[in-house]
Amino acid sequence: MGLILLIAVFVFFGVALLLLAFVGLRNNLVRERNELGKAWTNVDQLLKQRRDELPRLVGTCRSYLSERADQALFDSVAAARSAEQKAPPPEKARAAAELTETLHRLFAAADRNRELSLDTSYRQLKKQILILEERIKAEQEHFRNQVNAYNARLRGFAGGLAGRSAGLRQQAAPTIPPNSQN
Repeated sequence: MGLILLIAVFVFFGVALLLLAFVGLRNNLVRERNELGKAWTNVDQLLKQRRDELPRLVGTCRSYLSERADQALFDSVAAARSAEQKAPPPEKARAAAELTETLHRLFAAADRNRELSLDTSYRQLKKQILILEERIKAEQEHFRNQVNAYNARLRGFAGGLAGRSAGLRQQAAPTIPPNSQN
């Protein structure tokens, strides 16, 4: 009788430990999913900050660049800005990369104009936007790493069971065109 009781106690504590580990894993996965939301919000806020600087940049550049090709470049910046703003989250990274490419074409055209390249306002705006782009790139990379780690945990046996019990699904990592990851 004493041996049976001892075995029952060990089984009870073993099941209790497994249950606690399972609940802990489930809670960690829910926390990680919530952190993904916060990480994406950080990316989105930086994208908004960059978008907010663009009208000032274009306004400064317009006063110096008046060629027909330059006007087309301003239109492409406005279109890329609008597309990035309206893009749903899964496509926002690609739209942001396209806006970055368009901005680099604008910077190249602006830098060819000696007067504009010496304009203090232009130089400050360009510097602010380039700093924002570096921060965006870093935050996107951080977000992508978090998504990959989260998805890897959900693909594991225990993570998959815990994730299904919490209704969690794998998240899509943003895809960024290779030429914009320079």
